[in-house]
Amino acid sequence: MIRMLTASLGVAAVVGAATVVSGPPPAEAATPLPITAVTASSDDGNVPANAVDGDLSTRWSAEGDGAWIRFDLGTEQTVGSVSVAWHQGDTRRSTFDVQVSQSGSSWATVLPRAVSSGTGTGPEDYDITDTSARYVRIVGYGNTDNEWTSITEASVLGADGEDPGGDLPYGTDGNGNPRTDDCTVSTDSDPQEAVDDASDGDVVCVKPGDYSDTTLTVDKAVTVRANGVVRVKNIDVSGSDATIDGFTVVGDELDDPSTGIKFTGTGHTIIRNLVNGKNIHYAIACDYDDCASDVLISRNTVTGTNNFGVYLWGGSDITVEWNNIYDLWTDEGNDDVDGMRIWGTGHLIRNNYIHDLNASKSEGEPHADCIQNYQNSSRTVESYDVTVENNYCVRVSGQCLIMQNGNRPTADIRDYTYRGNVCESFGSQNIELGSIPGAIIENNIMRGGVDGHVLTFHSTVDDLETTDIRVRNNVLVSAGGSTYARGSEDAMTDDTDNVELLDPSASDDWRDFEGNPDAPVPAINPDDFTRFRDLAQQADIVDEGSTPHSEDFTQDVDGATRVRGAAIDIGPFEFA
Repeated sequence: MIRMLTASLGVAAVVGAATVVSGPPPAEAATPLPITAVTASSDDGNVPANAVDGDLSTRWSAEGDGAWIRFDLGTEQTVGSVSVAWHQGDTRRSTFDVQVSQSGSSWATVLPRAVSSGTGTGPEDYDITDTSARYVRIVGYGNTDNEWTSITEASVLGADGEDPGGDLPYGTDGNGNPRTDDCTVSTDSDPQEAVDDASDGDVVCVKPGDYSDTTLTVDKAVTVRANGVVRVKNIDVSGSDATIDGFTVVGDELDDPSTGIKFTGTGHTIIRNLVNGKNIHYAIACDYDDCASDVLISRNTVTGTNNFGVYLWGGSDITVEWNNIYDLWTDEGNDDVDGMRIWGTGHLIRNNYIHDLNASKSEGEPHADCIQNYQNSSRTVESYDVTVENNYCVRVSGQCLIMQNGNRPTADIRDYTYRGNVCESFGSQNIELGSIPGAIIENNIMRGGVDGHVLTFHSTVDDLETTDIRVRNNVLVSAGGSTYARGSEDAMTDDTDNVELLDPSASDDWRDFEGNPDAPVPAINPDDFTRFRDLAQQADIVDEGSTPHSEDFTQDVDGATRVRGAAIDIGPFEFA
């Protein structure tokens, strides 16, 4: 079913060379949820009930890594944040997780290793993506003075009002991770010697310093954490179960090193790092000849590098989430400029924020895509069973997703699921599939078509057609061109509940964006998390979608539960 409407959505005002946006309206205050019972792992006589008695002079306290306090909401509720007042919170910082559960026995961590401010004794609010739960618990890991977790007052709050993206946890600010309570090795000098002397299981904490001439090599199961701004030239990770946390990677000469953080092996965590060296070709990438498996790449920021944000040369079961990748460009004209290139199998690419990839800023105006899998060599590399979900891809000169088999009639690239994404790109199309046998595209909003089409499905190699493309529950926004390139609909085996909108202002935004390559680029643009919701709501989308083809599709792009009403909403947002 196709619904044709006309949208007239202004995105930003342009003054001179600077893009000026007004932030979203303040969120309505979240409502505290009733707590019917509170229990804890232990206490020292300061019982768990003290944490919900409304009295900041009483407290719950327990000692030890993993001490917890649990709040029972009585029934399943939508939880949007927790508020905690910490005992002696003005003199020390506490480290903790927030976990949720439906049953009280199986727990999901929704806010890992958060750290209190250390600046006050009043309540502090900790936002999480809206999630449905009956039980909420806070798991403590001590504080900067001792191993105690002490809470004077806590509350659990429902979903915020109308500010779904005001404080989303994309990327890092580059200030490292201040946690020190679990350090087994500490150093205030070049970290390599400390890592070399460490044993499996050690936590190596590195005090702030500039080691821009150092390649940090980690080949064992240790955590290496920057307790502040720690600058290194590059990082090389191998073996298994290493964690690299909070470093700033600056590179050196062009392609020497070519990769900011390179990894191989299995089980690693690469988290909260800032990669911003201008001469870095691949910001975070696995080894070309020996990729990796079961790796988590989370909450990193990549900006100002020369070509690629995240590059997976292969591997399996790698999760890439909550990263902020923006303002990449090449001074050399040596390659394309993409947020990600994803080869390999079973990867999960979710909840990333890729934005402001402006080809006009680069030498030679290269392709600038959010995610590209373009087979342009004889190297046999497969990419299949990959899920790309709930990402924001905004202000990109090229395409949100390009997948092409291009050298032989073999389905090396196939079976992608692209769902729940916000996609705004200014190339010939938003998504291009070339000789791809099998893909699911559902519950996205795509805004483009400024120089061609929204969707292009075609053949790019002889004897291999694009087939079995299932397109469902999408909001397809064109600046005035066609929604589908000629012949694309022949590749589709499903075309259900897709809404088409016409938004001529997209062409103006394209010209403003590429015509002002030197405009300042903020790390987070709050307008990105409201304007697409406004655009989607111009159509009749609430409860109007059909059951998705893909499984385990439980949250929308802003973390709201799918489904809230009688049926799934069309597009990436689930409205109450």
